[in-house]
Amino acid sequence: MDELIRAEAATAERDRVVTPPVVAALVEAGATRMLAPASLGGGEMDLPSWLVAVEDLARADGSTGWTAMTTSATSALAWYLPADGAAEVFGSPASVVAGTAAPAGRAVAADGGYRVTGRWGWGSAVPLCTWVAGGAVTPDGPRFVLLPRSAVTVHDTWDAAGLRATASHEWEVSGEFVPFRRAVWPASAEVDAPLARFPFIAFLALGVAAVGLGIAARAVEEAAALAVVKTPQYTSTVLAAQASAQIDLAIAEARLSAARAFLHAETAARWADAVAGAPVGAGDRARLRLACSHAAAEAASVTRLAFDLGGGSAVFADSPLQRCLRDAHVAAQHGLVSRRLFETYGAVRLGVAVDTSRL
Repeated sequence: MDELIRAEAATAERDRVVTPPVVAALVEAGATRMLAPASLGGGEMDLPSWLVAVEDLARADGSTGWTAMTTSATSALAWYLPADGAAEVFGSPASVVAGTAAPAGRAVAADGGYRVTGRWGWGSAVPLCTWVAGGAVTPDGPRFVLLPRSAVTVHDTWDAAGLRATASHEWEVSGEFVPFRRAVWPASAEVDAPLARFPFIAFLALGVAAVGLGIAARAVEEAAALAVVKTPQYTSTVLAAQASAQIDLAIAEARLSAARAFLHAETAARWADAVAGAPVGAGDRARLRLACSHAAAEAASVTRLAFDLGGGSAVFADSPLQRCLRDAHVAAQHGLVSRRLFETYGAVRLGVAVDTSRL
């Protein structure tokens, strides 16, 4: 699948959506359902393994990795829904589900459920979906509501600098009925499974960070490949033989490896807690989110270093380095890996009062 994703990446970027052959390959491989329960045909992956899978897909192409990340992360909602709702939405092996977690919808009570109206932004992969998830404020509190794709209107608003093929358009529904079986709030659901015990918002942040790391790894790969064949203008030796290039590549590799190690170590520790059913304090949750934000920031910085190493060759549309540069920086702008999380961790570490409800 790696070769297919790489071959289709330029077309996907041009069309601003992952191409049909790649979508079909992702669905067939189970990449859109990696976190759904095995009882529903999902991958039921542990989060450390999920990080590796997302990184690998993002290394092939950032937008494709993001699409797999957001759909497979949303597939985790199957753990929280009532059994009949989970089977309805996730029972088909061809189901693809994504959406927007922000509670931009408003719901009113209806017989057996809610009538939902709203317009959401950042709807990555929604045009590819069979079902769409959106955060909504209901009379019973916040909920994720699951809507059939046929009920959703997508507005073509995603014309962004990077991650262009994620199709992260705005979308809306008006007065759509959602039965109770398709409405859930993970934070209040008690489910006896490791993934369900892991903070829902935290593993979304893990996915964003993993995409960034995969993109940065691709950038380093491309810079190294270019260095062995490129002789820069006004020099007589290939780039690979020049000390400055050797040092920059080594620094990029070290920083990327360090950020990845920090993220994976924290994820493994918190996953072990989830498996054991052990309580996790605010300090540990803050440190996990610190690792996510650090990984995203380092990924963007390392990608810039690789792009700079490529020199003039990196600026052309056919160079993966320029796409990596744009993709990594857009990924790092996501609110879940915001630099504000550095402040949150610092406050928790120093015993200063701070809101930790979204950790």
